[in-house]
Amino acid sequence: MKVGKVYIIGAGPYMEDLITVKAQKVIKTADVIIYDRLINKNLLRLAKDDAIYIYCGKEPKKHTLSQDRIINLMIDYAKNGFNVVRLKGGDPYIFGRGAEEAEKLFENNIPFEVIPGISSFYSALTFAGIPITYRKLSREFHVFTGHTCNDEDLNWDVISKLDGTLVFLMSAENVESISQKLILHGKEPKIHAAAIINATTARQRVLSSYLEDFANGKFKDQIASPMVFVIGEVVKFRSKLSFYESLPLFGKRICITRPKSVSGNIKYLLLRLGADVVDGCCSRLVLHKEEIDKIISSLPEYDILVFTSVNGVDSFFDYLIEKNIDVRNIKGEFAAIGKKTAHSLQKRGFEVKYIPDEHSSDGLIRTFKSEIEKNKKILTVQSKNAGDYLKNALTSLGFRVDTIFPYSMEFFKNPNDAVYDSDIYVFTSSGMFKHFVECYGTDMLLNKVVISIGEHTHKTLESFGIKSIISSEATDEGIVNKILEVVKNGV
Repeated sequence: MKVGKVYIIGAGPYMEDLITVKAQKVIKTADVIIYDRLINKNLLRLAKDDAIYIYCGKEPKKHTLSQDRIINLMIDYAKNGFNVVRLKGGDPYIFGRGAEEAEKLFENNIPFEVIPGISSFYSALTFAGIPITYRKLSREFHVFTGHTCNDEDLNWDVISKLDGTLVFLMSAENVESISQKLILHGKEPKIHAAAIINATTARQRVLSSYLEDFANGKFKDQIASPMVFVIGEVVKFRSKLSFYESLPLFGKRICITRPKSVSGNIKYLLLRLGADVVDGCCSRLVLHKEEIDKIISSLPEYDILVFTSVNGVDSFFDYLIEKNIDVRNIKGEFAAIGKKTAHSLQKRGFEVKYIPDEHSSDGLIRTFKSEIEKNKKILTVQSKNAGDYLKNALTSLGFRVDTIFPYSMEFFKNPNDAVYDSDIYVFTSSGMFKHFVECYGTDMLLNKVVISIGEHTHKTLESFGIKSIISSEATDEGIVNKILEVVKNGV
């Protein structure tokens, strides 16, 4: 059997789009992902639907798996032909035990590759508005682990006399001790210092003061892990350079509920505005080719073909290509819910005549009611999760309607606990809301800001006792503008 390969990857400090392009490409091909606690769990959605996930997170004084067990898992899976990703926070070789893991792989003749990641020792400072160096003020920096400073004593006499910026990673438990030892060995008590907690996330907090305040326990009740502790005069630039915390959506964790195939753009827009974006239900697409077989022979009979999603377009036409069906057999006009669905049809060479202003089933129904003769024969192509709402509504208007469901979405929980700790929840359809409820229930939505797309979704949420704010525009830009409006108004 061919031996697989292990990739030891640094995922960066947390923010999803701070991972490298190379790392993203490797994750997409992984058979097995062994991941740490502090990575952004949204990164797991990059993987194949059938990938195996193994959590090995280590909290202070609580390890899910021992280091030996983690290494043995990598070796065993690789020997059985699997390509393995070991996904670690920050950079694998910076206090991450990546070198120990790579060494064991070498000793067991397992092919491996190490992909660097952005380290928190400088990225946490950057997102806190603190440059790690500054000309004439701090021309050097020194990085230490703060996790073991009480067990394996560092040379504090030397460290306290170093110039430039001092950075201590994994230092939450020992910040007082670190500060006291630095002062005891000669560090100026009034030197600037800062504790950066949950860097690059919606829960980022920065405690900025003097070293003596940390030594005296002034911030004892506010310190939390993960934390980066920085000492040096560069801290005073924070008042000028704190770009991240000035973004309009900083501090807001927004849970979106969209399949990963269509969630990329809205996530990019929200991240750019400073939001921490969390995927709600994870999903995988399941094809139902037999649904398309039912209507292939009658394709020329339909006056209008309605597509409600990009997935519907791709599922339908990819199968026609697979079956060598001549699309010129389609004589009808095309209707699409949403500009992206319409664009997907246009890319395949079809003109889309009907695109409702309101990108929802209700918008389409209103368009058909006012613009189309009632004797038309219609085919709707939808997700099996959508149900018969659209078909029943069009039938009640007098149209002859057939519906096929060439695909469905299977939903499951995102392993990211941040779903439970979001500030704003966005539901783009009734179906997505119902699947979210199946995964998580409704309790977490109480007393939170909930945004629904379209009147039908709004009514569905109401039937579950959830109040929501309606966004009438279902484009990514429209949803983001509604979120900005809600946040600006302090809702």
